[in-house]
Amino acid sequence: MLALSACAAPQQDAQATPTDLTADVTVLAGKGADKRTEPWMRQGKIILFSDGTVLADLGPTVNGRTRPGQARVLYQRQVRQMWDLAKSLGFATPEQANFDGNPDTLEPADGELLYVLTFSAGQQRWNFVRRFPVDQGPDEATGQWVKAMAQAAFLRELPADQDLPVRYDFGPDPYAWFKKPGA
Repeated sequence: MLALSACAAPQQDAQATPTDLTADVTVLAGKGADKRTEPWMRQGKIILFSDGTVLADLGPTVNGRTRPGQARVLYQRQVRQMWDLAKSLGFATPEQANFDGNPDTLEPADGELLYVLTFSAGQQRWNFVRRFPVDQGPDEATGQWVKAMAQAAFLRELPADQDLPVRYDFGPDPYAWFKKPGA
């Protein structure tokens, strides 16, 4: 009976999604490269956690140290699909990483987009760095991964003639009570 129960014990699948998975994409735009409207070619940051939480933010002030706000939560099936995509594109193994330094120190050149793809799983962390001129676009694998991350975060392409709204009205002056009349 003991031998039968040992055979029936669940085995950890080597192909399964790691329970400590983190996938991070940072896009940095150099001077003159900040006019693109596609979310995967705009300066921003997207983070995917193994529990399905997706954080995302776009804008000129976003950098590698930015911690974006929550965009949505994926189902575990969707997290597994993202990990399968990363494996098929060659990003799931630390041996294929091409950058060992601190990615926060990287700066894009003028007219260049810089992608920093960071993965963490199995108590390891590895980085891929891709640079390309803004008018060309990324290589196939990098472009596919960053587009998938942008879609997972519900980031959409802006029409060329539309900017994001800026809110200037923050309500009544909270210090009006303390000011002298007529001031």
